[in-house]
Amino acid sequence: MIIDADAHIEESEAMFERLDKEFRPRRPLPVKLDRDTAYGRYNAVWLIDGETYPKLIGKGGTIFRTPTLMEAATQKRESIGAQEITDVAARLRDMDKVKIDVQVVFPSLFLTHSAEDVKLEAALLRAYNTFLGECAAESKGRIRFAALVPIRDVEESIKEIKRCANIGAAAVMLHGMAWEKLLGDDSLLPFYQAAADLNLPICVHLGWGCPALTRIFDASTNFYSAILPVVMGFNSIMSSAAFEKIPNLRFGFLEAGAAWIPFLLKQVRRDNLRRKLAKDPVEYFQSGKVFVSAEPDEDLTGIAALIGDDSFVLGSDYPHGDPSRQEDMVAEFRERKDLSQTMVEKMLSDNPKRLYGF
Repeated sequence: MIIDADAHIEESEAMFERLDKEFRPRRPLPVKLDRDTAYGRYNAVWLIDGETYPKLIGKGGTIFRTPTLMEAATQKRESIGAQEITDVAARLRDMDKVKIDVQVVFPSLFLTHSAEDVKLEAALLRAYNTFLGECAAESKGRIRFAALVPIRDVEESIKEIKRCANIGAAAVMLHGMAWEKLLGDDSLLPFYQAAADLNLPICVHLGWGCPALTRIFDASTNFYSAILPVVMGFNSIMSSAAFEKIPNLRFGFLEAGAAWIPFLLKQVRRDNLRRKLAKDPVEYFQSGKVFVSAEPDEDLTGIAALIGDDSFVLGSDYPHGDPSRQEDMVAEFRERKDLSQTMVEKMLSDNPKRLYGF
């Protein structure tokens, strides 16, 4: 079974038809812009409570290709129905072309914080999860998803993942920071315990999850506001006592590559020595508690020499079109001469099975 550990959906108006009735007047609205504006081919935005997403101009920048009214979405090789998964059959046909059996789907719009009002945020994420649950059912389990939660409200988040575990969720997505909190914050431990009890890993994905950090940078510097938080999340959780307190907890770190791991291992070891923690962070990789997504242009052999080859997973980034990837993730890695075929098949199948508890 070939598993795409990190694919995406471009959110649609159809998704927000699942929004709770009381929040319908505040539903996200897609707005198309003129092509000759500063937005260029990204000429459409979502309007949510007076804020626009994506934000391409000025500080607080984000970038993605939803709503699909924008030219950047219509010019992609994937059909709009496949991008939005409003046409499940089209999505499955695209998976079949590249021999992918299962996709685990992550968001696009919700790669950033979506609403200051936590009740509205919770309602938006419930609608997202409900829509993906319907996709999972229609696809007969070939499409699975990472549940989204309003992590500022831990009790509500626990309630939501219990629901999502029954409708096709394979994981829970968090950003590298939970708004203003580091991932190792003790207040998040009850949520981690609930996820572990449901056999759902926590997947820390590239994204703009800390409003204060996002506001510093514009959209041309996503490295600082969207990628580095994944590394920050790794450092925080690996320097905490979460894995010792919750033995069945699993974490994945996605779409930030793996080349940073040697440096972060050194940092975590220093932190653990200072705090008199004897556990070597490598043991979490080797015991199936921590996983990381690999990029095609990385020296994975060198990293595997440190952590072993049982923790790497692969994501197509479909339909985002990551510039580091070819169209066919499976063929791309099977053709690599620097990796053993055993390691490649682990990354395509065995490792993501263990991450997602399949």
